[in-house]
Amino acid sequence: MTSEVSKSGKWRLIAVELDAALPRRAADKAHLYVSVCQTTPEERLIELQNGEGPETLGGTYRSLRQELLKRDKTYILRRSAISACRKEKKRLARRGHAINGSNAQWTTYVVDLDKTGVTRTDVGYVYVGQTSHTAEKRFEIHKGDKPPAPARDLRSGVVNRRGLNLNYDLMAMLTPRPPVYTQDDALALEKVWAQKLEDMGYRVEAGDATPGRESKRPRTSTAN
Repeated sequence: MTSEVSKSGKWRLIAVELDAALPRRAADKAHLYVSVCQTTPEERLIELQNGEGPETLGGTYRSLRQELLKRDKTYILRRSAISACRKEKKRLARRGHAINGSNAQWTTYVVDLDKTGVTRTDVGYVYVGQTSHTAEKRFEIHKGDKPPAPARDLRSGVVNRRGLNLNYDLMAMLTPRPPVYTQDDALALEKVWAQKLEDMGYRVEAGDATPGRESKRPRTSTAN
């Protein structure tokens, strides 16, 4: 078990550029390994290049990129370093960097719903969601059969029952535009789109992001 205070009394963050052959989020943004270490970043890079790192990234550690870190300082407590590392990962992901093997992108999408038997749908009846899949794949999941246990059922009931098609015209019109690189930003964008469509006169379904609905519990799914 790693102690809260390191033997040296120091924890550091490390950012390493990974091999260019690894997938990227944005073509001009390096794929990075970002973590904490108890040695100097230079010493830790040598260890990584010698195979003392995550196996999935083995042999791909190229060079230090400490200049990309805003929180490149010494930490006495491990939990403080880990907290700073989480913030750096999110910040760098928002800038378009793939981090630690993840190059996921989120997109926001709009589905036309069947208005039969539903009131206040003169302008339209739509569903707004966010996903790390393509919009097309996510719609396919919504319309598919319930997966067998123990797999999670990620379908929206209203889209499964009433979903007609993706509304590409609305998706092209709404701003800000996807993709985004963190789920937090995707959830925020989902809420913005839902409110914009509500303001335009649409009846909107968007799970916890439905305009006027108070969320009773945190959102945990990676795709809506």
